[in-house]
Amino acid sequence: MEKADAELLDLLAESNNQVKKLYDHHQKLEREVARFARYANYSPSAGLRMSELKKEKLLGMERIMQALRAYRLQHQPAA
Repeated sequence: MEKADAELLDLLAESNNQVKKLYDHHQKLEREVARFARYANYSPSAGLRMSELKKEKLLGMERIMQALRAYRLQHQPAA
């Protein structure tokens, strides 16, 4: 995520509960994926779980980016 996006996300999370929940959930998933990644070998079921976590994390980030785009569109200067 670019610095400008991260700064806007921090600002938006303060005033928008939905964005805050999405971001908090994304961070939780990030920690879980990192926990799995520490192990070189893991069971097939753990590998499947890690794959599911990554997909969920990606979907969450897409929702966050949609919220950022919507915010930018609403708050862009009139041309």
